[in-house]
Parts: sequence; structure tokens; C-alpha cells
Amino acid sequence: MRDENPSSGVAVKSKHVAIIGAGLSGLTCARELASKGHRVTLFDKGRGVSGRMSVRRTSDPSLQFDHGAQYFTARHPAFQQQVEEWMQQDFVTIWEGPFVSLEQGQISEAPGQGPRYVGNPAMNALCKALANDLEIRCSQRVSQFIQTGSGWQIVAEDLSSNQFIEQPEVFDHIVLAIPPAQAINLLPENSSLHNVCNTVIMDPCRCVMLAFESSLSVEFGAAFVQNSPLRWIACENSKPGRNSRYECWTLHASSEWSQEYLDATHETVLPILLDAFTAALGKSLPEPVHASTHRWLYAIPRNPLSEGSFQDSENQITICGDWCHEARVEGAYMSGLSAADRIL
Repeated sequence: MRDENPSSGVAVKSKHVAIIGAGLSGLTCARELASKGHRVTLFDKGRGVSGRMSVRRTSDPSLQFDHGAQYFTARHPAFQQQVEEWMQQDFVTIWEGPFVSLEQGQISEAPGQGPRYVGNPAMNALCKALANDLEIRCSQRVSQFIQTGSGWQIVAEDLSSNQFIEQPEVFDHIVLAIPPAQAINLLPENSSLHNVCNTVIMDPCRCVMLAFESSLSVEFGAAFVQNSPLRWIACENSKPGRNSRYECWTLHASSEWSQEYLDATHETVLPILLDAFTAALGKSLPEPVHASTHRWLYAIPRNPLSEGSFQDSENQITICGDWCHEARVEGAYMSGLSAADRIL
């Protein structure tokens, strides 16, 4: 299959690209490549798309938590334009907060300026919009690449059946849109991308999700917490489009605390962070009707790069992600565009 490049009139061979990771960066790259006539197949170990922009739901449909990325800002013109389109389509809206800085019940002005955006009706809405009509294989943990002639075959574990499956297709190019520690395990030994992946450290984040029958009666929607095991607390009900008969809260621990308690159990983590929540608010809490925890092993790039993406042209492998482009949700999007540009 060949497509005409309208700018040059030259026939361009259509590629079949495998993208490992269906978070914002991988989906953005896929969308851009597909729009130029290339075939793209995404693989993700999760049951659905969105990565760290996923949403935690429970058996009670009124309980919903944006337990990963909390909001995003838009600074780059390309991302601003995309956000405006999402807003017109009602996938994204502005979260007014209010946002504060919080320490032992004392409220002060929050850092940062400009609008803060969230997905509507949940953080994963924009990823779902990007995923529409793309070929995506969820619950597939890629374990190996096998070089076949000028291309690659992929071996993936089907997490629903615990069977390893060698994918029948031969892919012309592979994109790794996953954390660097995971990418290293998949890269061929001779890849120049090992050095890049080894330079970036991804810090963990322990998360708590709580629901209360009665309101906590605070004067803010979200807070940056100071001098505490917690660094962030947010009332999900303060975000547009969230409707619940309970008051739902998401708590994120600091990177340092999360690293210290990286392997701690739910039973250990929950009471410590509940106490920290109580101390931050400066008042006692009612008994929650729901309390769960989550561990983001690769949550925040400690020392993000600014190249956008990186490519091993000899092996036809590209890597992208927020850690390649100054972190944040915007960085993930811009990195996906950069990866697609390198391939195109």
C-alpha cells in the first residue's frame, strides 16, 4: 500500500506501526500516524486505554475517582488548539477548584496560574476520544520483540487467559510509549535507546480514594498539601460533570513518602494517609463508606528530558512519553506528536 504525499507528489510506503502503551502519548502518536494513512496497532496491558489518565470505578456506579493525573494546563500553541477542540466537543472543561495551599488546617494561596482543565465526565474522556476507531488490543502485556527480516514480530501475554501469543503481523516500526524502566526490558541489546532510558527516574505515588456520606465542608476543591506525607488532595465532586451521592476524595502521597512505603500493604498505607488527611484539614473525619488505595509505580518523572521523543533508526524503534518532554499531560501529548513526526 502506498500513499501520495500531497506536498511532494512522491509515493510514500504505508507502514504498519506497533505502539506499546495506550496512554495519551501513545494514542496521540497513533492518531497522527493514522491520519497520514499508516496502519497502527496499539497494545496495552490495561483493560482499557488512558494509562495514568485512567479512572477508578467501583461496583457502585456513583463512585468515580480520577486517581492518576488530576488536571492539566495548556501552554504550547499546538496543545492549546487541541484543548480548544476537546472543549468544543465537550470532552474537556475548566475546573475552577478553588485551589489552595494547605498546612495543618491553614489555607493560603495556591501556586500556579492559568486555567486548569479536566476531562469530562472523567479524566479519561480525552484518551477515549483519541482512541475512537483505532486498532487497540487491551489486556496484552508485550514481553518480547522478535526481529523478522526487516521488521518485528511481537510476543504478548494475554492477561485474560495468561497465555503468551506471538502476534502474526510483521511491524515496520515499534513505538514504546511506556515508562523508561519498562522500555529498557523490551529494547534489543544493541539499541542506542538504552542510554536515554537509563537517564530518567520515575518516582512512585501512593494514592487513596475515599467516599463519605456527608460533606467534609471545606472551602476548596483541591489543595497542595505542605509538610505532610500527602502532597495533594482533591474533592472529585468539585470537578464539572461529576455526579455522586457521596463526597469523593482522591489523595496523593508525596514522592518521598511513596518511595519509603513503596511495597507497603493497603492495610499499612491507608491509616497513615487517613491520619495525614485529618491533620492537613485540621479537623476530624467521618467514617468513610469507601476506602481504597492504589500504587502508581511510575508516576512522575523526577528529571524529565526535553527532546520530545527519541529514535533508534537502525532498529526502527521510537520512544515517547511525558518523561521525554518536560513531564505533565501536555508533555505526553507533545511527545506523541514528536514521535509521529520522527516516523513520518
